[in-house]
Amino acid sequence: MTDAALDGIDDIDWASLGHAYGSAADVPQTLRDAVGQDEELAGEATEHLFGSIYHQGTLYSATPWAVPFVARLAADPGTRRRAGLVFLLGSIAATGDADPHVLADVRRALARETWRLLPLLDDPDVEIRHAATYLLGNLPPESAAEVVPALRARRGRERSPRVLAGLLAAAGRLDPSNTSAWLAAELEPGRPAAVRAGALWAIADAALPWSNAATEAVVDCWLNGKPLKDWIWSGDPFRDVVSRIGNAPFSELCRTLFERGTAEAARAAIQTTYERCVRSRSARAESAPLLAAGIDHPDFSVRVAAATAIQDVPAAAPAAADALAAYVADPPPAAAEDVNSNEARLFGSGMEILISLGDPRWREPFTTALTAGRIAPDVLGLLIDTGVTCDPGLLTVVRRRLAALPQERPEQSGGYDALLARNWWHNEGNALTRMLRHWGPDAADAVPELIPLIPYDQWWTVQALAAIGPAAAAAVPALTQVRDDPEASWGRRLQCAEALAAITDGIGQLSACVAEAAAGGEPVAAARTALRHGLPLDGLLPALRDIAVTAGRDDASAIGVQIEAAWLLLDAGETHAPLRAAAAALDSGRHVADAAKLAGLIGPAAADFVPRLRDLLDDRHDFANAALAIRRVTGEAAPLVDAVRRRLAWTGAGKWVVESLRELGEDAAPLLPELRELGHGNAAIQGTGVYGRQARRDDEERRQLLDVLAELGN
Repeated sequence: MTDAALDGIDDIDWASLGHAYGSAADVPQTLRDAVGQDEELAGEATEHLFGSIYHQGTLYSATPWAVPFVARLAADPGTRRRAGLVFLLGSIAATGDADPHVLADVRRALARETWRLLPLLDDPDVEIRHAATYLLGNLPPESAAEVVPALRARRGRERSPRVLAGLLAAAGRLDPSNTSAWLAAELEPGRPAAVRAGALWAIADAALPWSNAATEAVVDCWLNGKPLKDWIWSGDPFRDVVSRIGNAPFSELCRTLFERGTAEAARAAIQTTYERCVRSRSARAESAPLLAAGIDHPDFSVRVAAATAIQDVPAAAPAAADALAAYVADPPPAAAEDVNSNEARLFGSGMEILISLGDPRWREPFTTALTAGRIAPDVLGLLIDTGVTCDPGLLTVVRRRLAALPQERPEQSGGYDALLARNWWHNEGNALTRMLRHWGPDAADAVPELIPLIPYDQWWTVQALAAIGPAAAAAVPALTQVRDDPEASWGRRLQCAEALAAITDGIGQLSACVAEAAAGGEPVAAARTALRHGLPLDGLLPALRDIAVTAGRDDASAIGVQIEAAWLLLDAGETHAPLRAAAAALDSGRHVADAAKLAGLIGPAAADFVPRLRDLLDDRHDFANAALAIRRVTGEAAPLVDAVRRRLAWTGAGKWVVESLRELGEDAAPLLPELRELGHGNAAIQGTGVYGRQARRDDEERRQLLDVLAELGN
C-alpha cells in the first residue's frame, strides 16, 4: 500500500520547488527511501527529510507539497517506520518559521489531512499514538472541531500515561476555552501523576486561570521525581508549569519541593528558582535564602545547581560564603580526580563566589589547587576581572604552575579524554599568561617561565612580555628569533616585533618589520600594527587599495580581508576604495553586516547604497546594521527606531543599543517609554546569554542602558 500512498508524486514539478539545500527534485526518491526495506538508506533519507523540508524549524516551498504524501504514508499501517513520519508532520505543524505564503499553504495542507490523521490516536503502537497527540494538537485551529472530540473519546480508552498527558496538551492547545473545565477536572488527586502533570502543562501553555488546586497539584506531581519523562510536548514540563505561578506561591512551592522532595525535586526547585531570578530582578533578593540553603543539601547535584545560581545572583552569596569556604578548604578527593565531576564543579564555583565577594578564604585553597593543576581557567580569569593584584605568593604559584605545563600541545590522538586534556592545557596556559599580562611589570619575575613558551605561540605569552616591558630584556633573543623566522606567520612575527618595541623602545625595528610584512603579502596585518603604534600608513596605502578594490574575490575569507583593508583606508581618510569594497561585499552576499557598517561610516558618500540597505531591513540577521547605516548615510531616523524596537525583543540590549541611541539622539524619543521600562522595571532584559551569566548580563546591559538614557536627558 506504500506505492498507493505515493500516487501522483511524480506529477509534481519538484524541481521548481525548493528546500533547505536547493532544488526539491530529490523529494520523491527521499520519501521512497525513507519507507523502503534498506534500513541504513531509510535512516539517511529520514534525516534528509528533517534537514530539507523542515530544516531546524524552517519550512520551504516544497514543504506543503510534501505534506499530503507524508500524511498518507504515516496513516498507512503498512508503512515502515511510521513513528518518524508522524513526528516529522508534528514538527512541521508546530513551527511558524516560514515565508507567510509557505506557512499558509502548509496549514491548509495539514488541515486537509485531518480526517486521515485522526485514526493514529487508536494505533496499536504507543509511540505512534504519543507522536500523534503532538501532531494533532498542533494542527490549524479550524481542525479543532474534528480533533477535540476524538481526543476526548480516546481519553477513555488510553492506558499510556505519556499519551494521556499528550491528549490533554493537544486539547488545551487546540481549544483552550472549551477544554478548561476538562483540564481542571484532570487535576483531581485521584488521577495518575502523569495525567495531572499533563493537565497542568496544558493549563499553563494555554494561559488558562491558575488555581490553588493547580499549585497543590504541582507539589504532588513533582515531589517524588519527574512524572513525565521523554514527553514529546516538552523537555521540561515542570519549568514550563511553574513559570506561570506568581511569586508568593512559587516561592512556597519551591521551598516545599526543596525541603520535602527527592534530590531530583530539590534540584528542579533550585534550577527553576534561578531561572525566575534570570527573568525577574526582584526575585533575586527574594530567592537568595533558598539558593544559599542549596549549598548545604546532601546531594552534590543540588549543591552544584545552587552554586551555579549563586555565581549569577550575588544577593545569595554572603549567606553561602561560610559553607563554600569550608568546602573549598577541604574538598573531597573526587574534586581532584575528575575535573568534570560535581565535586570539582562545586569547588570551582565556590572559589569564584569567594573571589567575587572579596572573601580572602579563597587564597589558601587556590594556592594548593593551582599547584596541583586543579584550578579551572575561569577562576583565573575572574582574578583578572575582579582586579586581584599581584603579590609574591600569587606570583610564585603562577610561575610554578606555568613551569609545570608541557610546552608543546598534547598529542591529538587518544579519544575524548585526551581532547579534554588538550583543551584544559590550552585554556589554562592562556589564562596563566593572560594573568601575567594583566599584572604587567609586577610580573617581571615570571619572564624565565614565559621565554620557553614563545616558540609555541601561547595566546598571551608575547603580550605578557610586552606588558612587562624593559624588565623582560632576557626575552629579546627568543622574540627576535621568531620575528626574523621566515617560516613563522606574519601575525606572530609582528606580535614579537611589538613586544620587542615595548621592551627595547625600538620603534624603528617595529617600523621595519611592518614594511617587511607589507612587502611579504600581509599589508592588512602590517597596517593594523602600524595604527596601534601611531606609525604612518603612507607606504601601505597602495597595497591596501589594491586589496579593497580587487574584483572577483568572492569567497568569504577574501571578502573579509577586503572589508578590513577598506576600513583601514577609511581611517586614513579615503572613501573611493572603501565604497568599492562595500559594494563587492553587498553584491556577494557575504560579510553583509560588515559592509553595511562600512557604508554607514563612509556616510553621505555611500548614498548609492541606500536602496540595497533598505532591502536588508527585511533580513532577520542584518536589519539593525542596515538601519544604522541608513541613519548615518541619510539622517533618516524611522528605520533605526523600528530596528531598535525589533532587536530589543529578541537579542537584549548591550553595546549595539547604546551605539544606536547615541546615533539617534533626540530622534530616539519614540523609544524612550519602553527603554525606561527596560531600565527601571522588574522584568529582565530579554535576549540570549550564557547559562550562569544571564542575570549578570541583565545587570550589565541595564547599567549601559541607564547611562545612555542619562546622556539623552532621561
